Amino acid sequence: GWQGLIAYGCHSLVLVVDANSAQTLQVLERHKASIVKVRCACVGYLYFPLKVLDLKLLSLTLGGGCTGWKIIVWDVATGTARCEIQEHSKPIQDMQWLWNQDASRDLLLAVHPPNYIVLWNADTGTKLWKKSYAENILSFSFDPFDPSHLALLTSEGIVFISDFSPSKAPASSGKKVYISSPHSSPSHNKLAAATGAKKALDKVKILISNEKPSAESVTLNDCLQLSYLPSKRNYMLLLYPREILILDLEVNQTVGVIAIERTGVPFIQVIPCFQRDGLFCLHENGCITLRVRRSNCITATPNEEPDPEPVQELVYDLRSQCDAIRVTKTVRPFSMVCCPVNENAAALIVSDGRVMIWELKSSISGRNMRNSSSSASPLYSPVSFCGIPVGTFQNKLPDLSLDNMIGQGASSGEEFRNSFVQEVHLKFLLTGLLSGLPLPPFAIRMCPPLTTKNIKQYEPILAVGIDPCIGLALNSNIFDMADMIHVFPSDPRGIEWISLTGFISFATSTPNNLGLVRNELQLVDLPTG
Repeated sequence: GWQGLIAYGCHSLVLVVDANSAQTLQVLERHKASIVKVRCACVGYLYFPLKVLDLKLLSLTLGGGCTGWKIIVWDVATGTARCEIQEHSKPIQDMQWLWNQDASRDLLLAVHPPNYIVLWNADTGTKLWKKSYAENILSFSFDPFDPSHLALLTSEGIVFISDFSPSKAPASSGKKVYISSPHSSPSHNKLAAATGAKKALDKVKILISNEKPSAESVTLNDCLQLSYLPSKRNYMLLLYPREILILDLEVNQTVGVIAIERTGVPFIQVIPCFQRDGLFCLHENGCITLRVRRSNCITATPNEEPDPEPVQELVYDLRSQCDAIRVTKTVRPFSMVCCPVNENAAALIVSDGRVMIWELKSSISGRNMRNSSSSASPLYSPVSFCGIPVGTFQNKLPDLSLDNMIGQGASSGEEFRNSFVQEVHLKFLLTGLLSGLPLPPFAIRMCPPLTTKNIKQYEPILAVGIDPCIGLALNSNIFDMADMIHVFPSDPRGIEWISLTGFISFATSTPNNLGLVRNELQLVDLPTG
């Protein structure tokens, strides 16, 4: 949210984490099943208490349907539930707060499968209006430049609504357009040369049409995400596992294709930026990449005839990427969130309970650092800071936000010829890590209780066996590890306190080929480690 807090669902709990200190501030407990969505409210109302909206799914174990969906609106400051929303047993496909209006700060739009959109008053739990469509709705996205424009992603195409209003349901059924699947285009097999990218773009220019294509070339079931670009008016992106399509809604053409190589890692999620034309992308290996748009240019090869109606091609260059995580059967990335205020930090949620906070840092690059053979154009610092032009001997600007790190014409150097700007490079830096607990069973033991004899030196400490280490948590907050002690090469099997400053732990290794194990018993003194 805009308050610098991260909220995510963990089993049946909602955890609220401070991104600056990487500490858990609040744990919200009311659900009885796993939480599948969390949404932060009050985007434009910073003086109201933060509220977190989460969605719960109750389903049968084998082949059953939904038995109860519930939306709970939380007051994070007090940790209490303000409202519960549930309409019979109808599920919810997607939901979003209506932040771009002044009628009410508690309006919520939800998609109820197969083809309903419902506007709720999340403060009272009242249903304001309901609208049905002819297609199965998968997700939706609001136009950040016009709150009356709404795009619905369906299994066959996109429905554009131009008369959305909180006061009444849309009167029209919207305009439906069909999108051919990118798998039918040659972007998967395009060559490494620049001509191959342009040929692939030419082939997919006719993706948007009012006529239904052939059955083998139309499908949006594998489309992971639809979103308007907040940095460019009338532009939209479609996320596929191996491609990102940039659509120009004015000319109804695909003007950009970000395709992954055959050996590349597929996409999971993308977050477009509004301060600069950039994309935060999450991959299946947990790697977060930042792509920034290159300056607009119309390219043509010597062997090709000029296009009578040229369309500006949007190219997004890879500017920075963080380290990937070790993906296993039980460890994989879940989701990514970006700071909505500064857009220079991203948090990665991992299935093992870890929350990794990556911050984007800029550094001044000398001419010798640039690779002349690289096709990506350089990035430049802004020409002004808080309205004041940058001087000749201006030091590097602080990394306050994304627009403070790279200039408006981030990819074009011609407009900076007469300006005192510096070329910068971007990199991700891990600034916060919140460790989670391992899969049960694991060892856990609280220190001896408080008595009248040890009241002066008493400090509540909880010892938890985490992999080959033992984590020590102060104030019994197991999500805020104060120290990690490496004791055994294998997982600790038991912990017993002998005093307020020491404990005994033991571990047993896995049996070898002869069936023999290694038993270890160690006494740990906390003051010395």
